[in-house]
Amino acid sequence: MKEIMKQPQLGDYIARLRKEQGLTQEELVERCNINVRTIQRIEAGDVTPRSYTIKNILEALGSSFEDISKKIKREVQPIVTDNIQFKRASNGLLIGILGILYILISIPIAYYEISASLLNMKLLTTGEYMIGLIMYLGLITSFYLTFLLSIKERSPVMIACVIIFLFLEILGLIARFSWYKDTLYSFSKMQTGLAFMFQIIYGLSLVILAIPFLIKRKQFHGVFKNLGIILIVGGISHATFLLFPIGIIATLLFEILLIVMSFQLYQSGKTDTNDFN
Repeated sequence: MKEIMKQPQLGDYIARLRKEQGLTQEELVERCNINVRTIQRIEAGDVTPRSYTIKNILEALGSSFEDISKKIKREVQPIVTDNIQFKRASNGLLIGILGILYILISIPIAYYEISASLLNMKLLTTGEYMIGLIMYLGLITSFYLTFLLSIKERSPVMIACVIIFLFLEILGLIARFSWYKDTLYSFSKMQTGLAFMFQIIYGLSLVILAIPFLIKRKQFHGVFKNLGIILIVGGISHATFLLFPIGIIATLLFEILLIVMSFQLYQSGKTDTNDFN
């Protein structure tokens, strides 16, 4: 038998269950033959009782280990319904790590591009910038493809949107590289056109990626319901060019939430293996 609820959550659960039944601690003592001091310390979270003590208290309150197991599953998995799950819990950990690495490479690249655009100053050589873009492409592809392939039930719409998103990302990266390598040499109409092009392509790719999150919006809870909306805001802001700072913030927020969701699905998947037998 494995422990699925630790202190102080266990004590809070027992105290809440007792109060719901209108029992005092002394009345609970009469039902389970456990001294009142022990019950007080358990409810206060001062001690972790043995499994047979928990069993006696729960039976006296008309509950069981199974009830606690169901409650913990609900509390640990507050993000999505059972309709959105990973095939394996470990996939959530992998996706979270890939997401963090992707953000770590994308932030400095964005900084270098802003410096080149606004200050006409290259902080990276063209070769270094190309290596950065290759790393960026590898990580963003790994992040989103792993997320897509890890979901148990993925719709054709989600598959199509992720593939189109990644295809547009590749086109956008080509435009970004062409723009960056000649930044210091000219600000011709072609250079300006390339800058607008990669912003529009990137914005469009974000809007397309938002579609499956909007469709599945009702399957999420809390702030995660807004994943699609946040991405739409990011996409439109990038495409308008002048609002790209808002786009950067919105896109970063979406990706952080997606990473958090992946880690929480990883935790909820681990919890499924820790039930009482």
